[in-house]
Amino acid sequence: MTVRSRYRRVGTWLCVLAALAMAATVLASCGGSGGGAQSTGTATKLPPGVDEQEATTESTTPTTTETSTPESSGTGTAGTSQTSTEQTTSTTPKSAADLVGGRFTAVSATRPDSNKSVLSSGGREVKGDYLEVEFAIMNASTDHLVDLSEYSFRLTSPGIDADAYEDYYGTTTTYGGYVDDDEISATLLSYEDLQAVTYKLKELESIDKVFVFFDLNPMSTGKNAGVTKDNTSLVIRKTSGTDYGEEVTIPLAGYPDS
Repeated sequence: MTVRSRYRRVGTWLCVLAALAMAATVLASCGGSGGGAQSTGTATKLPPGVDEQEATTESTTPTTTETSTPESSGTGTAGTSQTSTEQTTSTTPKSAADLVGGRFTAVSATRPDSNKSVLSSGGREVKGDYLEVEFAIMNASTDHLVDLSEYSFRLTSPGIDADAYEDYYGTTTTYGGYVDDDEISATLLSYEDLQAVTYKLKELESIDKVFVFFDLNPMSTGKNAGVTKDNTSLVIRKTSGTDYGEEVTIPLAGYPDS
């Protein structure tokens, strides 16, 4: 083999190797391009020690947020319930008592701090401690009249000092007069004209808007702490006529202090 032939063969192999190298380069370029086309994700930089699977798990785990909801207050409901029961139980009792044909119902019992309820034109208002009891009265009999002038309206309580009334009122007993140590009497009055109610009621006749007004502390404008609704009672007594001396009692316990 001549030197020229040898060089020719070497040149041929070099051409083959160059062609193979170019083919490999083209194939590598095509494969890289295809891989790039298929990948659409965005690379995320992960913190040290966290692999891609852990990051994916954490990112897809739902986040739970605790919401603090105030508990419903039982006090409000109970208070509401409690406020409703008290209103029901504080309703005026309207106690009634029958005495010799007359039916006397205590409609209300209030404790004003002045004598304004009994002031006539030009009268003087006096502060103090008073008890005002309104009545409704009916002749419940079917065989006789009820003469209201024959009845006495009284108040008894351990806090009453009956001896003190004459010092202030003298012999006038309209708002309180001596009966016993802790018992006084007053006049039944009409709201319409503030005059004494002394007329007769026919059978089954009824009247209302009549009242008695007691001065509970004739010597002072202060409150008589010894007199309370719970220790005070009305006494209605027949003082003349048929069944003289009979009496009935109406306790004032349960009447609201309004």
